[in-house]
Amino acid sequence: MLKAGIKLMAAAMLGVMASVAGAAAYPERAITMITPFPAGGATDGLARTLAEHMAKTLGQSVVVENRAGAATTIGASHVSRAAPDGYTILLATNSTLVTNRFLFKNLSYDPDAFAPIGMIGIGPMVLLSTKKDQFKSLADVVKAAKAQPGTLSIASFGAGTSSHLAAEYFQQLADVKLLHVPFKGSTQALPQLINGDVDLFFDMVSTGMPQVDAGKVDVQAITSKERMSSLPNMPTVSESGYPGFEMTAWFTLVAPPGTPQAETQAVGKALKAALSDEAVRKRMVVMGIEPSDGSPDALTAQIKQEIPIIQSLVKRANIAVQ
Repeated sequence: MLKAGIKLMAAAMLGVMASVAGAAAYPERAITMITPFPAGGATDGLARTLAEHMAKTLGQSVVVENRAGAATTIGASHVSRAAPDGYTILLATNSTLVTNRFLFKNLSYDPDAFAPIGMIGIGPMVLLSTKKDQFKSLADVVKAAKAQPGTLSIASFGAGTSSHLAAEYFQQLADVKLLHVPFKGSTQALPQLINGDVDLFFDMVSTGMPQVDAGKVDVQAITSKERMSSLPNMPTVSESGYPGFEMTAWFTLVAPPGTPQAETQAVGKALKAALSDEAVRKRMVVMGIEPSDGSPDALTAQIKQEIPIIQSLVKRANIAVQ
């Protein structure tokens, strides 16, 4: 009887040790980071920068996979159905976790169900205009829009994205009507703006400003509350005659619903290490993104703060995707 008891205890101890060893081994293979935007855009560049540095901490590759479209719902839905084992994560945006809940009657995922990993950063957008229109200021844009209601077109990353919301918010404050032309991301919208097929576009700093510097498009204002230190001569929309205007995009990492805390904390540790790396921070600043501290608490606070603001904006603008 005693021998049997000893054998049972030994078996139990071995099970515990195996469990601990298994947990300590995470990750045992590559992790896939889904980004819900096309390759080549601002979010894709951010994802690849983070993935490279996170891999150093995790000891495994972090592979970026693009699943673009439908206001980030394609990528988000994919991750929401993925195995909750820590090997699939999502680079989510405010569209994913806040705006889409007010846009879709039958959203294909629960934005509150994802396991939070950590906040990455927040970035403003710039209002770009085609060279063909020869706008020299935001006042020129508004004057033309009032003269041709519903004729001037404005591109966006997609219906309901931060780019689209910025356009809607601007129309409300400026009392103008623009023609919204949604794309799957910046890489699809920019060529149309350069060609003059669309007139305006709220784009991220990292993808928009190189086109300005190359002389291919013009820039009229930035959407942050105050001027950016890296773009000191760029006026804000707010100071250009529309006080209170502020619209930013933010980025975060989340995991499928039910992902164990041990796994999310391991990935979160790698995210914090990447965000504390000076080279990463400098790269993000160049992208026009203010780095966060990688904390899941910062993500929770950001969502709570934005829900009533975005809900009101979507309702007033009568934005609906389906």
